Amino acid sequence: MNRPATRRLRRRPEFSTAARDSGQVVEFTGMLPLILMVLVLVWEAFLIGWSMTYTTHSANEGARIAAVGGGQAEVEEAARKRVSGRFADDDSFTVKYPTGLQCDGAGPRDPDCGYVRVSIKPPLVLKGFTLPITVSHRAKIVHEGKG
Repeated sequence: MNRPATRRLRRRPEFSTAARDSGQVVEFTGMLPLILMVLVLVWEAFLIGWSMTYTTHSANEGARIAAVGGGQAEVEEAARKRVSGRFADDDSFTVKYPTGLQCDGAGPRDPDCGYVRVSIKPPLVLKGFTLPITVSHRAKIVHEGKG
């Protein structure tokens, strides 16, 4: 009589909970720099987007003031009021509103004649530093006639 072969089941050695979790801790520790770098890049993308929003709003506000006859100082002041925080620093915020000889045809004409251009260098995540790029927007000055 032939008996079927029986297999003896071997039990796995049991490890303690700490031994099982040690691999996960090592894996998390290895991934932590990558996770932090992704978070910093997402935050920097947010800062660039916020810079774009600020430039659009402040250029539109400057164009409104220029349309009612405001001078260079009034246009820059109105544009600067729309921007806050590190975005409004003198080093990173500029307003261009060409008038006079640049736009009258005497000599080379400025391509921004009839526009207000606002440029911002987006701040870096670290305080006091800016990115080496400039975000700008120009808004057309629409003079409305009386009547």
